[in-house]
Amino acid sequence: MTTAPAYDLLLTGGTVLDPAQGIDGRKDIAFKNGLVAEVSDRIDPSNATSSLDVTGKLVTPGLIDIHGHFYHGGNQTAVHPDEICLSSGTTTGIDAGSAGFINYEAMRDYVFPAHRTRLLAFLHVSGVGLANNKLLGGGLHDMRMIDVDQTSDAIKGNPGFCFGVKVRMHINAVAAWNAHEAMRSARAVADQSGSRLMVHVSGTPIPLPDILEFMGPGDICTHAFNGHPENMLDRNFKIRPEVQAAADRGVIMDVAHAGVHCDVEVVKHALEQGLPPTTISTDIHNPPPDRTVYKMNDLVSKFYAMGMTLPDAIAASTSTPANVLGLDDTLGSLAPGMCGDAAVFDLREGNFKWIDSAGNVQDGKVRLDTFLTVRGGQIAWREGRLMEMGEC
Repeated sequence: MTTAPAYDLLLTGGTVLDPAQGIDGRKDIAFKNGLVAEVSDRIDPSNATSSLDVTGKLVTPGLIDIHGHFYHGGNQTAVHPDEICLSSGTTTGIDAGSAGFINYEAMRDYVFPAHRTRLLAFLHVSGVGLANNKLLGGGLHDMRMIDVDQTSDAIKGNPGFCFGVKVRMHINAVAAWNAHEAMRSARAVADQSGSRLMVHVSGTPIPLPDILEFMGPGDICTHAFNGHPENMLDRNFKIRPEVQAAADRGVIMDVAHAGVHCDVEVVKHALEQGLPPTTISTDIHNPPPDRTVYKMNDLVSKFYAMGMTLPDAIAASTSTPANVLGLDDTLGSLAPGMCGDAAVFDLREGNFKWIDSAGNVQDGKVRLDTFLTVRGGQIAWREGRLMEMGEC
């Protein structure tokens, strides 16, 4: 009688970097039934149905992008999740307000299930999310788009899928005379639903300290490192006291790069003063022709080039966002029993450049190039190819 292999998939010989476990060294990793089954110095390849030698490569937990736009087909700027996420080692994507309480169900029931990437959401405080942006430029030019009760009910009714409410404090999204009311409404949604508040702070029409007053522990200040007026630095390039106070009380300082919402010089000043990003995220979307957006593997590489240690940059892309979302019991680590999500990278050496829309250029000598993405214990992307994906 033939005994079935103990494991479905085995990765051997890689350098495992798992900040949640404090692991940084050569390990073999085995997967079974969609979960991490074993992490050891040596695992016999004959014990696995499929085995792959990844010697010389970096193995991390699957990356978590806490701010992207993945409502593919739901609005014009949303990206195809599998093509973007799996190719960058990202196994979990959080949609940041593409939909509101009126139109999120199609996202939940049809669009997201058609993809292998794990897709979760923050609902926009506007009832239709970003659906009217192409025509109106923003979601809150008419404050009647906000319904606190229905939005909070939608979040409460979708535990494990909806993680909070998003509001865009941008001059094109909400008028200055309505901005404080929009913040009060978003705060009320978060409080009524017992969830998190995510606030877009780049290009705000009101003072940044006014926004931060609404935010408490676990709330997400997204685009925190932007270089627009009312950013986190004062005129002497020092961290503003209100920003430091917010970080000290547990407000999440999220990158949400987007090309236009993260300034290299702001990041460098913040790093020098001991305020690194809490979470690294993309704000990935289909950009206009003059804008460059980056995927998660490039952003980890960029922040490493700017001075973050590689373990810290990986933590900001794996274990920390998992903890922020309250999902650290299943995501963000390669400990046995966790979801079988992993990324395998080539550490490519060379001369690399990353740009932002302010014209800043960041040079670097190392880039993480995705070799393999494992989702749910199965290879989902390998060397430039999606292994399998759903259709929308």
